[in-house]
This record gives sequence, structure tokens and C-alpha cells, in this order.
Amino acid sequence: MVYKTEISINNKMKKYILFMLMAFVGFTAIAQDTDDDDEDDNNPEACQNKWGSDSVTTAKKLSLFNQYYQEKKYVEAFPYWKYLFDNAPCIQKRITYSGPYIIKKVLREEEYKPRFKGLVDTLLLCHDKRIEFFGQEGYVLGKKADDMAKLSPANREEALAIFSKSLKLQGDKTKYDVPKDYVYAGVKQYKKKELSLDSLFMILDEVTPIIDANIVTYTAAGASVKDSLKGVKWLSTQDAVIGMMKPYLDCDKLEELKKPYYADNKTNVAWLKATVKLLDRGGCDSKAFYLECSEALFTLEPSTDAALSLAKAFGKQGDDTKAVSYYTKAADLAPTDEAKYEIWIKLAKTAKNNKQYSTVRDYARKALAINPNSGEAYILIGDAYAASASSCGTGDLGRGGVYLVAVDKYYKAKNVDPSVAKDAQDQINKYSSYFPGKEDAFFKGINNGDSYSVGCWIGETTTVRTIGG
Repeated sequence: MVYKTEISINNKMKKYILFMLMAFVGFTAIAQDTDDDDEDDNNPEACQNKWGSDSVTTAKKLSLFNQYYQEKKYVEAFPYWKYLFDNAPCIQKRITYSGPYIIKKVLREEEYKPRFKGLVDTLLLCHDKRIEFFGQEGYVLGKKADDMAKLSPANREEALAIFSKSLKLQGDKTKYDVPKDYVYAGVKQYKKKELSLDSLFMILDEVTPIIDANIVTYTAAGASVKDSLKGVKWLSTQDAVIGMMKPYLDCDKLEELKKPYYADNKTNVAWLKATVKLLDRGGCDSKAFYLECSEALFTLEPSTDAALSLAKAFGKQGDDTKAVSYYTKAADLAPTDEAKYEIWIKLAKTAKNNKQYSTVRDYARKALAINPNSGEAYILIGDAYAASASSCGTGDLGRGGVYLVAVDKYYKAKNVDPSVAKDAQDQINKYSSYFPGKEDAFFKGINNGDSYSVGCWIGETTTVRTIGG
């Protein structure tokens, strides 16, 4: 009887030890089994027998796997991982989460290269099992598509379909590397003549709104450091995508591809947007077809950005009348005073370049109505006055009188806006040297400190200062 009791106690102890081992093994890696990219959608019903048919062996294998994994000895960890994946795949998230990474490490080893195809199949199955047990379908499909496209090129067409599904599920939550991986796979398929150019552009159309939306979100003013770093990654993605597509973004080819569909889509906002963006990325913004599509889009959906794009495009063509018209529309549609201000300043500079000096002041005054402390606006007015000295210097003090009112504006710029103080002072130094001479003014009955009016389009009154006075 005593002997039987001892056996009973030993069996209980074994069960207790096994239970503690299972608990310990499960706990040691739980902190590292999370995925920061998305929230889990666990499916308890999919994982009904977590420890498999042999819980003791599973516990031993799991302990050894975690030991090697934590030491980053992935090749050594592989045999234990393989047992767990085959027999207890949901024992830990790490089994499916890190399985693809482990297999990629193993595939570099000579001894495993004969098993390449089978291991790749297992790798892809890892992604499926992860979705089955832990959800995150859209996010994981992006990983699966990339692995399939790169490790199993014969199945690249299927990979492209998986990429597309991933983007549809994730939308703007897509991870930054998925769009460039998708385009890369598409370009590879096109080069093999297994994908049409039109289909390649459709891929570009899919990824572009997601890239644009994330750049806007993560590069916005006031973004946190973490978000700003994401913004850098998205900008890098945009550069990579444009770089891969650049050889195919020829304006003639793009027009050949898109123009046959224009008549049927000239009232289709989505099609017009995609086409305008595509042409813009191809450097076709001065082409007649780009302008035709852009104006059609602006008519259907007026916006500041669309008006600015048209203004710049017509400016490149030398059509200043249309350029100014669209700049003015952009200012009217601008959602903020800051945006309106920037447009008025841009228009003032454009008018200055075109030697339309009275118009420079008109636009600069509109900018000042929004920001009375704009030194830049006052400098533009001063420059317009100084440039008009020849045509407006018809008074008693000649050109010198015009330079007086120009310098007044530079002083005003310096006083209201310290950020332009140096530029303003440079202009003051330059044009003060052209002030009227004291003797010339005296012979005309004008002295320092007198009031003096400049006519012409300027119509300003100033205080006389003379050289040598």
C-alpha cells in the first residue's frame, strides 16, 4: 500500500512539473510575440488543440526552439520550429509570425537548398496559418504576396492578385513597403511580357492614392517624431515607385494609353484624377492633353490644388493670361488665409518677372490684407517702384523722387518683419545712392524734410531726403 501511494505522488508531481514547464515556456516569449503593425483578430476556434497530440514533446521542442531563437541561432532553431509548426502551430504567435524569417535564413544554407521549393511552400503556408489563427488578413497578405513574388516567380501573377487584395483590405493603413514591392513585382512581370503596360499602370493607379494619403498624414506640420519617421519612409516609397516606373512614363506612350478613353471619361472624376497624376509624374504637365484633362477635372471638382497645377502648366506654356486666371481662382478657393497669402505673393512675383509693376502692387496689397507684417510684400512693392523710376520719374525730383518712395517700402519691410531685414537693408543701401542731390532739389525750391508726391501709377507721398543734405 505504501509503495502504491508513493507511485501516486510521483505521478502527480510529474503532471505538476509538466504543467509548470508548459506555463514557463509559454510565458518566456509572450512579450516578443506581439506585432506592432496592426491589432490581432484572434480566432480561438481555429486553435482548438494548442499543445498538439503530444504535449510533453511539444513543451520540450518549444523550450529548445525559444532558446535558439532568442540567441538568434535561427538555423539551429529550425528543426524545433518545424516540429511545432507541423504539430502545434498556434502554441505561440512566434511560430507563424517568425516562421517566414526563419525559413529565409535556412534557405541560405547549402544543406537546405535541395529542399528550396518545399520550404517556400511551407513559408507561404505560414502566412495562411497566421491569418487563420491570429487574423490581420490584409497586413499579412502583403507579406505573403512579396514572399511569393520573390521566392516563387512562377506564381508572380497570383502574387499580384494577393497584393491587390491586401491593398483593398488595408487601404491607407497599408505598410509603407507594400506599394513598392507590388510595383516591383509588376515591373518584373511586365519585363517578362506576362503583364500588359496598361495593367502595370493600373497597379500604379492602385498604389498612388495610398502613398499620397500617407505622405499627407505623416509629413503634416506638427507631426510627432514617430510620425515624421513614417513620413520619411513613405517619401522613400514614393521615390522608389517613380524610379521603377520612370522608363515607362513617356508622355507619348502615356497619351497613347489614355487618350482613347478620354471621350468616355471626361466627366469621370476618378479617371481624370488618376490620369492627371500619371501625366504629372511623367513630366507631361506642359502637354496639351494634360491641360485638357486638368481643365475638365477642375470644371467638375474645383480645388486650390487643381487651379495651382493649371496655373503652373499654363505658365510653362507662356500663356500668362490663363496662368494668372487660375492663380486667382486658386486664391479664391484656398481654404486658409495662409494658403491665400502664398498665392498672392506668388502672383506678385510672377507680375514682377513680367514687368507688370502696377499689378505687382495690387497682388502684394492683397497679401498685406491677410498679413500686414509681410516684409516680403513690402519689398515687392519697393522693387516695383524702383523698376518704374524711368517711366514715373517725371516730377521735379525725377527718378530720385521715385527711389524715395521705393526706399520707404524697404524701411517698412525692415520694421515689420525682422526675417527680411538684411534683404531690405541691401535694397536701402542700393537705392539711397540714387536719391536727389541737395543742390538740384534746392534750385527747384525743394528742401530736406519737405513733402513730395510721386505721380504716375504710384501715387505716393514721401518726405524728401537728399544726397549731401
